[in-house]
Amino acid sequence: MGLKVAAKAERNFRKLSNVEHVRLRTGMWLGQNSESQFIQHFFKPIRNGARYEIEHREITEIPAKLKCLDEACMNCVDEYNKNLNDKKVPPAKKMNRLSVTLSNNGRRITVEDNGRGIPAENAGQVFLHLMYGENFDDELKKDHVAGQNGVGISLVRIVSKYFEVESHNGKKHYHKLFTVSDKFIAKLKSLKYNKAAIEKIKNYFDEHGDIIDCPEVLNYKSLEPILKSTGMIEKIKPNQAGKHGTKLTFELDETYFNGLDMQFDPDLTLQYLQDIAMTNPGLKVVFKHKSKTHNLQFKKGLEDILKLADIEFYKLSYDNQQKSNPIHIESYFVKTQNRNLSWVNANFASLGGSPFEYLENRICDEVRKKPGITAAEKKLKTQATRNDVRNCFHIYNNWHILNPRFKSQDKSYLINDLNEEIRQAVDKNLDKLIRKLDLLNEVKAQMEKRTRLKAIEDAARDLNRANRNKIAKLVPATGKASDPDRSLLIAEGDSAVAGLRPVRTPGIHALFPLRGKPLNVKGMSLAKAMANEEIKNLVAIIGLPLKGKVSSLDELNYRRVSIITDADYDGYAIRSLILSFFLEYWPEVFDLGLIYYTAAPLFEVDVKKKGGKAETIF
Repeated sequence: MGLKVAAKAERNFRKLSNVEHVRLRTGMWLGQNSESQFIQHFFKPIRNGARYEIEHREITEIPAKLKCLDEACMNCVDEYNKNLNDKKVPPAKKMNRLSVTLSNNGRRITVEDNGRGIPAENAGQVFLHLMYGENFDDELKKDHVAGQNGVGISLVRIVSKYFEVESHNGKKHYHKLFTVSDKFIAKLKSLKYNKAAIEKIKNYFDEHGDIIDCPEVLNYKSLEPILKSTGMIEKIKPNQAGKHGTKLTFELDETYFNGLDMQFDPDLTLQYLQDIAMTNPGLKVVFKHKSKTHNLQFKKGLEDILKLADIEFYKLSYDNQQKSNPIHIESYFVKTQNRNLSWVNANFASLGGSPFEYLENRICDEVRKKPGITAAEKKLKTQATRNDVRNCFHIYNNWHILNPRFKSQDKSYLINDLNEEIRQAVDKNLDKLIRKLDLLNEVKAQMEKRTRLKAIEDAARDLNRANRNKIAKLVPATGKASDPDRSLLIAEGDSAVAGLRPVRTPGIHALFPLRGKPLNVKGMSLAKAMANEEIKNLVAIIGLPLKGKVSSLDELNYRRVSIITDADYDGYAIRSLILSFFLEYWPEVFDLGLIYYTAAPLFEVDVKKKGGKAETIF
């Protein structure tokens, strides 16, 4: 038999259209389009908004799905920020309201604003084409906007099964359905178009927004009525007097999200919209779902929430609008450690960014230079670290900058070089920040804590060595460790142990002799006490924990510890010092019934001498 030679595989080069590429590689454009677990913040109003609770909990969601909502809403936020300082926009026409409605089933979203509206002559291009927008003139633009690349909302349109737009601008009202209607598909079937032709017509419409020049369309005139009635042909008509704004409704297609459910969680959507309201002071954000309406508006933004959250914070503020690169830094340093959160032009940068890291490091380095910290370094014989400072606070950043640059289209990580502006902001605020958060004392406490933990870790290593090696002069019990009568007898010296050997029960009684007077540990750290060989041996023999408390005698190597000393002042002193040792670090063992002391017998003898006085001997 001859050998069959495998055919050489052909190389397959393809050119994809924009629509095809976005749908095939959705994750590249919009971020992860499968489920992901991440920590989400929730700023929850309680007592009708009189107080706020801030919590962080792990959720499972589809980042790309959330990004689609973000792209739709950020266009409205950009409009709000453009209107703020634009003197050409009359006050009555300035945008001040964003309204989001979630359908009862949670899958269809309507986003509406009362801004200027998209001009009818531009609307089709905005939603049809990637790289089409009004944010490309970096030289003239002074708006602090999130949109930069002109691709966001067209991406949402491409991955939607339903996408409808209405715009009121000037004297014109624009309306169009940018996705293929089911009624249109039904019409094609009634006209005997086969499945392959219908698919090509559908794809052509998705790519071009019309089918006039589609090769598969045999008689355009026959389809024109259904195209008009469904809204697939754009309608431009006279606008109502004074009407302005943009409204879009979309429902995502699970096909491009790995077949996953495209339902939006109402609580998460509400928090997202609250983020928009609190990072854009003055903007009214309305969220409607089923029978509930939430009105979100903050006079001072994030600061309003933090003041009602019963937390200590310092607002680091820096503003420079004179330069060619205007910037507004607003960072809230919150006492105690938690998650850092960052927004750039109202866009939530979930991974932060290099400027935020530089701000944090700059604060840490400047605090470490303060005399109070350098003095603590000498006292504790350690160097203050960035983490010593960092562990004293977390930061909520709400920055507005010109032309933000991100690592990717999902805008999760900011990469602008803002070091000079950050240095100026820190120089302006550092001393006030330190005083407000009592930062020097907090950092010193962190240094002391770290030093104690280091000493405990060193002691634990020594303890492990002691456990591995035979402890000198310990006479161990020979029975099972689980025996409820297993006892350790701590005796005063070698001679006392020698006297106890003949009378002990080897299976349950262990003997350990003390060498002279034990260390007085009152007020001493456990780590320092563990430097004493005898104390370290006692901890190792009994199995006492270096961290935490003893909750049960079953955790220990012995169920009973009995102190045996002479009935004299030295014996009483030794007993007291051992009792003090347990009381200082593990007081709970007294309630658990671990500690005993054995009273040595005391005899009084009267000796009568012949012809003499009686003598009493103890």
